[in-house]
Amino acid sequence: MAEKVDLQKSYSKLNESIVKLFDESGVRRSLNVPYVDGENMDAHIAAVGTAAGDAGGLTANLLLSRHHSDGKGWGSGDGATTGFPADKLRTTLIPKDDENAKASISAAQKHINNMASLLGKDNPVIQTSQGQLNLVKKTDAQGMNLLDLGTLLTQIMYRPTQLLSKNHAATKPGGAAPQGQAPGDLQQQEQPGGGEAQPAQGTEQPAAGGEEQADNTAPQAAAPETQEQAPAAQG
Repeated sequence: MAEKVDLQKSYSKLNESIVKLFDESGVRRSLNVPYVDGENMDAHIAAVGTAAGDAGGLTANLLLSRHHSDGKGWGSGDGATTGFPADKLRTTLIPKDDENAKASISAAQKHINNMASLLGKDNPVIQTSQGQLNLVKKTDAQGMNLLDLGTLLTQIMYRPTQLLSKNHAATKPGGAAPQGQAPGDLQQQEQPGGGEAQPAQGTEQPAAGGEEQADNTAPQAAAPETQEQAPAAQG
């Protein structure tokens, strides 16, 4: 039996860890939009857009979207898109031996490991992401500001996730994965530091060399989370 990896869970765990880091560093949330059971992507994105507009706009906030990693998962109301003011994150520095920073870096490493098991650890895209993460691992991000760390930990996942999505789409009739693309455009293009590539619905994929799983396992670019046909983050 091929070893399976859960991209959605590891991605959500990463976002949860970053949210906890920001919360416990004393940065107040500028917005928090919960998911709703049965809600479609467009409704959630519209709610996030409205909330962000009331909080200074998308470019004034860093958005993190996730389903609870130990909760009901994608397609449920068990999660939220949370925003933090970019200016406050930029002026808040990470102290030495910050356990929440360490946990966020560890969660990022876990997600890269999961993607590497599908793409191969020698894949240049994986090596680039790992190299960037190694730079902050040396010091556990001591002295970095929260905005820089949060942006880095999410952005280094973008290219590997896009490559996974492309590889999966190539296996589909007509070359397209079944899920529509989530609103990654919104976050990636407009929020400070960019948005995030997210795994799409379906929680597990086979490790490299293993059996291919069901069609709903393709990673997708997303943000806020992928729900039903797609907003951004996990299960």
